[in-house]
Amino acid sequence: MARVSVSIHNEQRSFAVTEQGISIGRALDNEIVLNDVTVSRQHAVIALRQHEAYIQDLGSRNGIFVNRLRVKESLLNDGDTIRIGPFDIHFENRAVQSVVLDDKKYFPLAADVREIQSNELPEFALDLKEFYRISKRLDNLLKVNDLLEAVMDEVLKLIPAHRGILLLRRGGELIPMIVYPPNQNDITLSSTIAHNALEGNEAVLTRDARLDFAGSDSIISANIRSAICVPLISESKSIGLIYLDSPGRDQFTEQQRDLLAALANQAAINIQRARLTEELHKQEQLLQNLERFMSPNVAKLVASYYSQHGQLWEPQELIVSVLFADVKGFSTLSENLSPREAQDLLNEYLHEMTEVIFHHSGTLDKYIGDGIMALFGAPRLSDTVESDHNALAAVQAALDMITAHQKLMARLDTRKQFEFRIGINTGPVYAGFFGTRQRLEYTVIGDTVNTAARLEAAANPNSILIGEATYQAISNIFNIQEMGELQLKGKTQRVRAYMVLGRSS
Repeated sequence: MARVSVSIHNEQRSFAVTEQGISIGRALDNEIVLNDVTVSRQHAVIALRQHEAYIQDLGSRNGIFVNRLRVKESLLNDGDTIRIGPFDIHFENRAVQSVVLDDKKYFPLAADVREIQSNELPEFALDLKEFYRISKRLDNLLKVNDLLEAVMDEVLKLIPAHRGILLLRRGGELIPMIVYPPNQNDITLSSTIAHNALEGNEAVLTRDARLDFAGSDSIISANIRSAICVPLISESKSIGLIYLDSPGRDQFTEQQRDLLAALANQAAINIQRARLTEELHKQEQLLQNLERFMSPNVAKLVASYYSQHGQLWEPQELIVSVLFADVKGFSTLSENLSPREAQDLLNEYLHEMTEVIFHHSGTLDKYIGDGIMALFGAPRLSDTVESDHNALAAVQAALDMITAHQKLMARLDTRKQFEFRIGINTGPVYAGFFGTRQRLEYTVIGDTVNTAARLEAAANPNSILIGEATYQAISNIFNIQEMGELQLKGKTQRVRAYMVLGRSS
């Protein structure tokens, strides 16, 4: 069972995610009460759907963010961080609050151990039909949570036990993923048993393990327990363990220990496969989203960052070059074309321009009707890239866009030909991601953006107009014509502008 944790008034609090769900908001009738003016009275809810946790925005004023992405609704994965107002809520997919490894509370008196290998089968005669049935069931499960539940279900069918726990490693911590019977309290296990299983790749069978209650012989005698513990081994490394125990002495046999070891080996293979499948699916989905508006090389770097860190970086203040391109009179042109012809023409134009932008490692911010907004220098993937380089890339892309436009016009009949114009401005912006895991938007805001749009509107047909900062960065590389100070729409102060004529020989 999953849980969420959050710091409220400097007190760390945890909440189990149950079938009843968890309501979050400022009102006192919520399970999680976040008393801040940026939090709505009924802000969000976390609910379980077929063993998976989802968070849903209940129409809040300031929204919810999962791993820095604004979402309306999102599946929660282990380790996700939910941001509501100033509060960070951490989601963990685990069965109980925590597992305590302590031989003072639970210690083995004697144990039989046997080292196992990841490809080992038990020596005793195994019902191959039953083993095949279990393997087939596990092979058909693609989601990690479903797989873990199926593993523990099969384990307890084969080896009846009073308690069963499946734990997985995360960093240096053992996380209880499945506990039978369900328990929301801390669970105490023997550190010796767990250490032997994890570090020694050993299947452990205790002949006599017991709880220690301050040396009281009568209580000790009444609480004697037997245990089996086997590691989940993948590529010769333990990724977790399965722990079974029951009251009394000699509750398990060596045959059951070996049977559990065989099943654990099969389970470990499937767990790693399911983990990899889920990770690849998330990376593929993210990469597809990113490639809609980023060049493939930039998209891969961003996807790699997300894969390593589990989230995208915080919004940044960057120095970038913003490019606007817009078709002149496309609405009038469309009046003489069928809707299909107009759509095909616009798509072909946008495709050609976007290819040029991507070729120069630009980011497609958005299409605005028949207009294009592109960024050079955002997202920033390296601190070594100077703003001059971004300006150079933007201006060279603009010149190549004009060349691509000319080639496109040469292929079209005269009734489909049109002109376009480009504006570029360089300066500070605030950049960040907006959207959901299924639909990401990367954009920038600031006066630099507004000025770039106004320069484009003031440019002559099939020409490039740039601002002062862009000019200072590229003036020694390109032939430039000064246009003087222009009164741009929406700007109180006049803006000095320059027209790019071409690259210097």
